[in-house]
Amino acid sequence: MRRVWLACLALLALRARAQDIRGIYVFSNDVSQISTQTGKNVTAALGLPGTDGLALVIGWDAIEPTMGNYDFGLLDQWIHAAIAGNKKIELVITAGSATPSWMFQPAPVGAGVTPLNFTISPHSGQTGLCQSETMAAPWDATYLNRWDLMLAAVAAHLKSNGTYSAITLLRITGINRTTDELRLPLETPQSTGLPCVTNALTTWQQAGYKPSLLLQAWDAITSSFKKSFPDKPLSVAIIVTDAFPGIAEDGSLIHGMPPDQNPALLTLASQKFPGKLIVQYNFLMPGEAASPAVINFGQTLHTRIAWQTNEYLGQSGGGAACSEPVTSPTPCTAATFLQLLQTGVFPLGFSNPLRAQYIEVFQSNANAFPSDILAAHNDLLGLERHRGARH
Repeated sequence: MRRVWLACLALLALRARAQDIRGIYVFSNDVSQISTQTGKNVTAALGLPGTDGLALVIGWDAIEPTMGNYDFGLLDQWIHAAIAGNKKIELVITAGSATPSWMFQPAPVGAGVTPLNFTISPHSGQTGLCQSETMAAPWDATYLNRWDLMLAAVAAHLKSNGTYSAITLLRITGINRTTDELRLPLETPQSTGLPCVTNALTTWQQAGYKPSLLLQAWDAITSSFKKSFPDKPLSVAIIVTDAFPGIAEDGSLIHGMPPDQNPALLTLASQKFPGKLIVQYNFLMPGEAASPAVINFGQTLHTRIAWQTNEYLGQSGGGAACSEPVTSPTPCTAATFLQLLQTGVFPLGFSNPLRAQYIEVFQSNANAFPSDILAAHNDLLGLERHRGARH
């Protein structure tokens, strides 16, 4: 009984601050893919003073392993762990490479959606690595219907389980590549210098890609989030440049720098979720200004802004690095990691009132630099009693 009582108290506390999204969130990476040790490290990071929440990432394929049959065991496990620790929860359900394999299988066991196969390379080929993924065209009607049904099933389960109110915010996903970011494959062997990379532009041309279809898919996906989670703040992690294929409305290739699709997508989302949208960029580096594009969207579309640190050294390794380039990054120290965090907290400098709503960090950095986590937490929540000593 005591355990149930304590859990109820924790849930009530989370409800009381449900709309206050500020703080430091530990980014889990896909909990269905991380190792047992990494999971323990994430849990340890959640217990640090100054850690406010968990960015709980789980792939669609882990939630719906077979079509129409849901497995919420792992999701519930992590939600209850966050509730027990009185932490906010940012729910991130990824598609893209986490699209269930049944999506491409014929009926009756699958949805019969046409698969699009890509081999991509992180950081535009700088790492020299190639990754294969299979995904659906985001505007495919069957794909959008299955996404809508999955979100509705998640919301219904959380409500029946009594944990819906513990979800502080959600990431708008559904148009993804290999991460939670709003983007699609666009690499070619020529653009990366890697023969192992497929020509994504040719694949998209054959699939009928055009910017209006992308916007149509985004409209449907955001409507699904609005229907299933109408009272929740929603974040979207953007790629500032080279997020979508350089293909014009008539299907032809665009030579040179293609128009940025983000303004149209974010304008639609800001209108659909007034006062509830957070625009996020998954990169911070000490000595480099926080993304001006994200700040501009915040100011022009009246959205809130947030950041995630870089992940140059990997989730199970060192997490964020504190120097460029990605091919030879330098591990952070306590001093440089604090500088990295403050770049995000105060994106226009210490004297400007603009601040991030939250920063997502990786377990390895949180566990290595707990004093930095607490300092950034204090900055985000305006508890700057020791600012003079640190700045």
